[in-house]
Amino acid sequence: MGKFTGHTITSDSALGAAKILRSLRFDGNDSNTQHLVRTPSSTGNQKIWTFSAWIKRGTGTGSGPDYIYAAHDGSDYFALYFRYNEIYSYLSPGNNYGQVNARKLRDTTSWFHLVHQVDATNTVQKIWINGVEESLSSSRNPGNSDYPMNQSGVPLVIGKASWKGNGFNGYLAETHLIDGSLIAPTEFGFTDPVTNIWMPKRYEGTYGTNGFYLDFSDNSSTTALGRDVSGNGNHFAVNGMLSLIHI
Repeated sequence: MGKFTGHTITSDSALGAAKILRSLRFDGNDSNTQHLVRTPSSTGNQKIWTFSAWIKRGTGTGSGPDYIYAAHDGSDYFALYFRYNEIYSYLSPGNNYGQVNARKLRDTTSWFHLVHQVDATNTVQKIWINGVEESLSSSRNPGNSDYPMNQSGVPLVIGKASWKGNGFNGYLAETHLIDGSLIAPTEFGFTDPVTNIWMPKRYEGTYGTNGFYLDFSDNSSTTALGRDVSGNGNHFAVNGMLSLIHI
């Protein structure tokens, strides 16, 4: 994870917008050691959650996999990741893994906003890119099972697979997890009425037991990059060589 020197993501504060000042750089080629990890001490909702982040890819080539976030417990797995420049998911029980749709995400020069919802109670998952819902393969939907997310004693890893070395190559900013709720992308972003560009918005909802908000704003130390500012205190440990980021 290294210093990001690109542009600041901004928008009109009168529309509830957010200004993103920092991002975290994950170098998936650095022995796959760079990641954030947190092990919950209590169990939240293992069937329903929402993940939101602004992402900039570091590479548009290669087969991957580049893991965004993941957790596993024995033979049970969850992961969201890039492979062949497409988004894949891994959901077990069910041993269901693979491409969720065929959209190619090769651009390494621009940011995009990703929202991922899992609703195993109703056996669906959904993904939005810049506020537009993607058409997902129904064969990749989760079964009505408990997954190793928000589970006491089970590490949640950001930027790497939780069970092997494959890391994420790129940047993450404004990263949220909401435990137990399905949150619409319009709670995290909006379409600017002048430019028609999807822009960041301040999320003002609750986070649930194991939810968190990582804005990477604390530059007091390298380890402070994993500080949760949601109010829950669900801080992450930082692994690998890091540089503080100030856009």
